[in-house]
Amino acid sequence: MKRNNRQSDPERLEALAKQAKDYALHMMRTTGSVPPTVIADTAEGYVFCMPSALADDAAKDRFAEVAKLFAVAYRAQALVMIVEAWVRLPDSRGNLDPNIRPSEAADRKEVVALMLEDGSISATRLIPILRDDNEAFTDLGPDKLLETGEAEGRFSKLMPRHKPSADDCAKAQRTLFSIGMNVENRGFDPTMN
Repeated sequence: MKRNNRQSDPERLEALAKQAKDYALHMMRTTGSVPPTVIADTAEGYVFCMPSALADDAAKDRFAEVAKLFAVAYRAQALVMIVEAWVRLPDSRGNLDPNIRPSEAADRKEVVALMLEDGSISATRLIPILRDDNEAFTDLGPDKLLETGEAEGRFSKLMPRHKPSADDCAKAQRTLFSIGMNVENRGFDPTMN
């Protein structure tokens, strides 16, 4: 099945990535961690969606389903999923042992992962979390340009395949409301850093 026929807008994804990084920096400075968060770029501005907790795989699956409803309900033009993660990068020869989980590896790196999509492309950005010798957060490191490609996993393909109708949006909003979701925050002010 073909993905949404909307044109990709790299500038929109860059602006959304900047918003997500500003949010992650603020959360790291104020709370010491970044809660899993979805930010939707909508006609009304940025709208945030956060679960109360992601204690197990079932909760993560539910959050992915809520994020898909969220994208429809607010007619998202682009989305970013923000999570803290452990990653392992290939060595200088490009080798990586797939049998070692990043969370269990001695050479793991702590990052904020931004998984962006706009209906036609997906992109991932990994931002290093920098800590001092006492493991206290100091800053976010430099991130690379957007890496585009087809993403896989539970937190990918969150955007609807087709432009949702007004009825689809209304139904998704009712469903979100029935599970207790209200929009409380429309945007994030990066000057709060």
